[in-house]
Amino acid sequence: MGGFSKKNDLAAKRGYTYRLTRRQFLVASSAAALAACAPAAVTPGASGSPSAAPGKELKIGQLLPFTGVYAELGNSMRRASELYFKLNDGRMANRPIKFIYEDDANVTATGVAKTQKFIDQDQVDVMMGVVPTPLAYAIRPAVHAAKMIFIDTNAGGNALTRDTADCKPACKSPYIFRSSFSSYQISYPIGDYLSAKGTKDWFLAYANYGFGTESAADFTTGVKKNGGSVTGNVAPPLANADFAPFVTQIKNQPTKNVYSFFSGADAVGFIKTWNQLGLPAAGYKMYGAGFLTEQDVLKEVKDLANGAVTSLFWAVELDNAENKKFVADFQKQYPLLPDVFAVQQYDGMRALDEALKSLGGDTTDKDKFSKALEDVAFKSPRGDFAFDKTTHNPIQDIYLREVKTTGGQTVNTILDKIAKVTDPGK
Repeated sequence: MGGFSKKNDLAAKRGYTYRLTRRQFLVASSAAALAACAPAAVTPGASGSPSAAPGKELKIGQLLPFTGVYAELGNSMRRASELYFKLNDGRMANRPIKFIYEDDANVTATGVAKTQKFIDQDQVDVMMGVVPTPLAYAIRPAVHAAKMIFIDTNAGGNALTRDTADCKPACKSPYIFRSSFSSYQISYPIGDYLSAKGTKDWFLAYANYGFGTESAADFTTGVKKNGGSVTGNVAPPLANADFAPFVTQIKNQPTKNVYSFFSGADAVGFIKTWNQLGLPAAGYKMYGAGFLTEQDVLKEVKDLANGAVTSLFWAVELDNAENKKFVADFQKQYPLLPDVFAVQQYDGMRALDEALKSLGGDTTDKDKFSKALEDVAFKSPRGDFAFDKTTHNPIQDIYLREVKTTGGQTVNTILDKIAKVTDPGK
């Protein structure tokens, strides 16, 4: 990416320098055709007390996948945003909210073009969303150059909130926060935990793209800390159409403990094939990053995932008052259980709201805005929520969870907790 050398009129008004290169212009133009298939930008009708004069409209750009392998993740995050909108009278710090949704379709070039649209055309106050790690890395230069406050509500690539030697593919920006997780937080602790308890030999299965490879590497580091080893791996492409060849490779090797990273439609396909090819009966055990068995997946596979053990910072049955209220509110609005993607988005909205309240709704000074977000702390459905001021990544408990079907519902039940896990930041 390039083109940061000259100011255009829009950029000058916002106090940053950024322009499209010819290549980026062509990408944005071609992306317009894809946008026709995306959900239209939505401006929910605001309502509020007639005695309080509303402030200037707060425009929130939401970059999410509504088509492709992660479509259900994008839908879940949209539901959470609109639930927060409804429960808070359509406002933050007395500013009426306008959501502008764009579908990245899990295509990096499309997401980059839509990000520039948010910055240059829509002039949003805040940007949220992004599911895949490669897209989060790709938009980082534009977001940073524009001093755009970006709350990443899913993508877990470690480098997005870390300082690296050459800042490639990404590096920490004062304007980037994460309300979700890093790969390290999800993947390292379960490797450390299970190998410390004596499960030493592992086979890996993971989607062959940014987060999949990072998750496998972080899990391996945790396993090796306690003398464990990885005996082999399979790495299907993202949005894989046929898992049979890969699951067959797993069944044809002797290591029974299998750690996996798949999410969305890939997780559904992997679990169904795992059962179709008889791996449970052959003694193979399913472990993974929590997205493998999140509620978006369990509603499709149901008891086929029973017994799987995963790690994540939330579960629908987590026993705290905030989570009980969130689950009840979500189910009142929608006819399904929430998933972790909804929690991440909801917490991102709450963090934004709390920061705006401390600023009296003023978003003009991006450095003050960043500092206000750094100071946010509240009770979340996941437990205590706060940003690590060094990394802008959340500090959070990680839960070991087992899938069980009880009372007709398949959910993740809590086995154990690893408290206050932070990303190392380097």
